[in-house]
Amino acid sequence: MDDDMSDAGPLNESPYEPDKPMTETEPVPSLSILDDYEEIAKNNLAPVEEKTSDVVAHHWEINNWSNLANRVNGPEFEAGGHKWNVLMFPKGNNQSELLSIYLEFADLKDSTVPRDVYCCAQFVIVVSRPSDPTSYQIHSAQHRFNAEEADWGFTRFIELRRLYQADPQTGEPPFVEDDALRITCLVRVVEDPTGVLWHNFINYDSKKVTGYVGLKNQGATCYMNSLFQSLYCTNLFRKAVYQIPTENDDPNNSISLALQRLFYNLQFTSKPVGTTELTRSFGWNSLEAFMQHDVQEFNRLLQDNLEAKMKDTPADGAIKDLFMGRMKSYIKCINVNYESSRSEDYYDIQLNVKGCKNLEESFKDYISEEILEGDNKYQAEGHGLQDAKKGVIFESFPPVLHLQLKRFEYDLMKDMMVKINDRHEFPLEIDLEPYLADGADKSQPHKYILHGVLVHSGDLSGGHYFAFVKPSKDGKWLKFDDDRVVPATMKEVLEENYGGEPLNGFGNDRPQIRTYKRFTNAYMLVYIRESMQDKILGAVTDQDIPEHLAKRLEEERLARERRIKEQSEQHLYMKLYTVTDKSFEMNTSFDFVDLENHNLFDESVVRSLRVRLDMTYGEFLDLISQQFEIPRGRFRPWLLVNRQNRTVRPDTPIPESERELNMTMKELSEKYLSDQQPLRLYIESVANPENGAVVFPEPPPNTMDILVFIKLFDPKTQQIRGIGKLYVKKQGKVGAIVDQLNALAGFEPGTELHLFEEIKPSMIEQMDPSLTFHEAEIQDGDIICIQEAMDEQTVEDYTAKGLYPSVPAFLDFQLHKIRVTFTPKNKDAEYEFELAIHKSTKYDGVAAKVAQQVGADPEKLQFLAAGVNDEPKVALRRMPNWTLEDMLHAAYHRSAVRTKLFYDVLDISLAELELKRLVKVTLCSPTLKDTMSFETWMLKTGRVTDLLKEMENHGLTFKSKDGTNIPRVYEAVNNRFQRDFMQTSELSSLSDTAGTQLYVEEVPKEETAMRDVDFFVRVFHFQRDQNRTHSVPFKFLVIKDEPFRETKKRLQARTGIPDKDWSKVKFNIVSAYSAAPIDEDDFKLSDHQFSPEESLGLDHIDRSGRSGRIGLEKPLSIRG
Repeated sequence: MDDDMSDAGPLNESPYEPDKPMTETEPVPSLSILDDYEEIAKNNLAPVEEKTSDVVAHHWEINNWSNLANRVNGPEFEAGGHKWNVLMFPKGNNQSELLSIYLEFADLKDSTVPRDVYCCAQFVIVVSRPSDPTSYQIHSAQHRFNAEEADWGFTRFIELRRLYQADPQTGEPPFVEDDALRITCLVRVVEDPTGVLWHNFINYDSKKVTGYVGLKNQGATCYMNSLFQSLYCTNLFRKAVYQIPTENDDPNNSISLALQRLFYNLQFTSKPVGTTELTRSFGWNSLEAFMQHDVQEFNRLLQDNLEAKMKDTPADGAIKDLFMGRMKSYIKCINVNYESSRSEDYYDIQLNVKGCKNLEESFKDYISEEILEGDNKYQAEGHGLQDAKKGVIFESFPPVLHLQLKRFEYDLMKDMMVKINDRHEFPLEIDLEPYLADGADKSQPHKYILHGVLVHSGDLSGGHYFAFVKPSKDGKWLKFDDDRVVPATMKEVLEENYGGEPLNGFGNDRPQIRTYKRFTNAYMLVYIRESMQDKILGAVTDQDIPEHLAKRLEEERLARERRIKEQSEQHLYMKLYTVTDKSFEMNTSFDFVDLENHNLFDESVVRSLRVRLDMTYGEFLDLISQQFEIPRGRFRPWLLVNRQNRTVRPDTPIPESERELNMTMKELSEKYLSDQQPLRLYIESVANPENGAVVFPEPPPNTMDILVFIKLFDPKTQQIRGIGKLYVKKQGKVGAIVDQLNALAGFEPGTELHLFEEIKPSMIEQMDPSLTFHEAEIQDGDIICIQEAMDEQTVEDYTAKGLYPSVPAFLDFQLHKIRVTFTPKNKDAEYEFELAIHKSTKYDGVAAKVAQQVGADPEKLQFLAAGVNDEPKVALRRMPNWTLEDMLHAAYHRSAVRTKLFYDVLDISLAELELKRLVKVTLCSPTLKDTMSFETWMLKTGRVTDLLKEMENHGLTFKSKDGTNIPRVYEAVNNRFQRDFMQTSELSSLSDTAGTQLYVEEVPKEETAMRDVDFFVRVFHFQRDQNRTHSVPFKFLVIKDEPFRETKKRLQARTGIPDKDWSKVKFNIVSAYSAAPIDEDDFKLSDHQFSPEESLGLDHIDRSGRSGRIGLEKPLSIRG
């Protein structure tokens, strides 16, 4: 039988879509479907871990095959307490060449049965010849039967012709004999301990099933989601987070508030919760949120941040109380009474997986002692070289223990990081007392219960993270997989996350299908001290949540629901915008009002209204009356239109005829608007009508009145603003309204005015007072700008002060001004300021304005372009003919203009600058840790020896008493040694690129005795990641056959790192992509054949806070 006729699927599937079969088995003549059905079921049904509650064989003997309808339900039978029947299509379902047979869940035919009833079952359907029960066609499948998928089976069970015809290849007779056929259904009902066995998760409700909801994945945040779910289920931690005061926090940059919101939503919402607000509070952009980070590093950063926020609050010390333990590192002499030790805190423990078959072995490995003997003896103070034991022991374990399993390690042979997928078992409970120091407090039991398993599925290049957590002491295990939470079996929690090859526990020869499991294993375990479970996992109640937080989040929820409702009803409403006389009077720029930036609307300037489309215009006028508190009859709306010159002006008043008043707002909008833009209205109003009556002029074209708007320009304050409106006569003279204008402006009667028409921003024309308004082509909605007349001397005085004396000059400035942010080169925010400058202002003019602002000599002012990362980039040369626009475009393509310039006040003029360069150097003496920065201007033609003399002239000398006093000048890039310079080297050869540092140190005495067999190696410092470099790099002499314990002493003396920090330094031979650790004190650095790209790397914490990072990758940081 072909495979395409054996696939299992639902009744209503397409006949040409392949199903997902469980098995297909050819006829087995030696077994009888009547007598050996249990053996047939065993051979054809896949083994399952779950218990079987019932196995039933049902035989349907059909004696009138040719008379069957196109769709037939077989007799009902029971299995596992449920009713079933065979559903058959004798002539095929949605096709006519193959028999279609399904198993139907008959319980759901009873209307009294709950709709959420379901049953998991494996089944075999057999078609056999009535006279020979050993001759049959068989197919099997398994399915979760429910209301959505009440039937499951085979659309292409067997070819119809085979029912009536002998098999042409084997000669077997047809299955239908004397119009009779037997259909047998073997049903094995399987128990569902988790409630989600074979679930398709369509319409799955995590909250309903488990009481918990998942977290949405932003793209690569599953690593973070698994950790957050573990922390959320650590209830005492959740309570502590709720105790952080956040009443006054900004929701955009407060991690505490964002985490409180996350926990609150996880507790009270029924849908998956987003984490965007939380990552935004970290200071992450969308790219950073899309990057996977190290979970351990992320957890420590998060806890450090929260610990700082908890200080001096009710939650102070909660992080330490929950997660902090202490361990002791020691070296203990064997033959003399001497021990050197130090104790330190820890928040998690990193345990080896490689070479350890289970967690107990990992702990034993962690505290195993190393014997220091032979060439590796320990130098004990007062006792000389001694045999000793070196090790680590725990002094205390925290209530909540985070164990990091080292699944990712560097493979020296492969020269790369690899994932360790070895099998590593961990127990449901573990006694940690054997790993405590003898003097540790053992008054309380140290029995720990497994609470969480954080899992990584995949390899080093990528994968997926999820978590198994047991939220309550006596509850069930749950699997938190991003937005889905499901119950889990113990096998899923333990066996499937041990790693290694999957075990075949079924006792049969069936091949294992899910071999990918070998890449799925635990990388972090969470254990809770048994005696503290009740406290740590105690329920989080409403009383644990601050009132202000609940109120705040409830208001956010209601606002969110309102937005959703508005969106769902959006098709019933229209949005329109209204402006008033006040809007015009608040306008200090071009046009009537700014209607372009809808998102920036101030409600006092532009008011947006959401009205129903079926609201009548008369009802709308009532709404306007209510909204603006103006009685009906004292206002009338005008249409605001876009003119051809791209200005916005009032154009036509909307009449209040009976026809218009009865129009719906949709009809009104369609009548008066030719495009799809929102309706925009100017509400003309009269505040105190004469005689209590309002008489608006007739609307065009039956009127001789024109509505114009007036703006006043004040050259003293350099401001222009709307001051009111006037109705003027078409045939009236322009000069005839001067008295009215003076009254509007508050000027003395008879004040001489200049009038300008604001046609568009780039066209401001002075008006002729002798013309009529009709001759001046003035129409409704036009704007007239006025100012006091001034003589030529006054005009010159204003111009000399850098002020604009007239309306055209001022509006030209408004049109072409650029608001530029000027930032000091050192980015000191205190001295940052903004200036509005005309784009055509020349370089020297810009320098004069900035110099006046900062109180500096414009000749000594240097400008620098801003880079794409908002850092000072290239210094701009002084080009007298350059305009401000040229300066802003200097370092960029025209389409990427920036509105920021950096400035630097130099010690020398720009003219001198052409001949000199600024040299910044760091002097290191007596050790590389003791640094002093120095900068000076040097002639570009100078040499390194001139720089050294200049340093001496400023009192910078080497401090060592008996050193070589020979200076070494060298250059580093991103905290890595690059090259050193001869004293005759030209200063022009120094690099000035970003990330380059220049150092001067005293050549160590050891180098004066350098032999031919000795050589130099470059040394640099880094923290965890070799790209996170820091501190001063240097060139170091490797002495032939020197044990590394002696090399370390020279390195410590050179770097000046104190003993406390030096003990934590890890040493590595670092190449471009790998770091090989140096663990043995008798290792000889001279034995290693260093390639040109290899260096010696010192891995330790950066105490300077000025680490560099190579490339585009950014260090993991949390800033909120």
